[in-house]
Amino acid sequence: MASTADGPDLGALKVDAWRQAYAGFMPAELLAALDPDEEAADWSEYVRTMPPDHRLWVVDSGSAVTGFCRTGPADQDTDLGRRAAEVYGLYISPDLIGTGLGRGLFGKAVADLDARGFDPICVYAYEPNVRAIRFYEQAGFAPDGATRLDESDNTGTTKIRLVR
Repeated sequence: MASTADGPDLGALKVDAWRQAYAGFMPAELLAALDPDEEAADWSEYVRTMPPDHRLWVVDSGSAVTGFCRTGPADQDTDLGRRAAEVYGLYISPDLIGTGLGRGLFGKAVADLDARGFDPICVYAYEPNVRAIRFYEQAGFAPDGATRLDESDNTGTTKIRLVR
């Protein structure tokens, strides 16, 4: 689980992951404007005030966080029922994609949600992010037709929901 001391690593990793994964479909100005220090402060605050039913799983290489996955109730997805959960985000160091790190971390996060009695579980991926969609499908999730345009991320890019 994450600690407030992980904030700088979480911020740097999120910015690096966004810039690598989303360069083909998000505005270059948006990606260039991402600030690792702001992200670090946001993540440290989140860890400090994290709701008890949320989890923030981290993989640490010994010198830095190399992956993280955040989960909790699917509060925005009332159509899925009261016990639905969401994987809010999965970030892996771009140079470690394809090594199995993401699969293991995602599997651990989903297993924890299962163990806590959440069902169904959903995850959102940006519609143009075919690689992420394929990853989630290989993990047993399937698009169900629901979409979300998240105003808070300022991307203007639609996300599709995948459910298991």
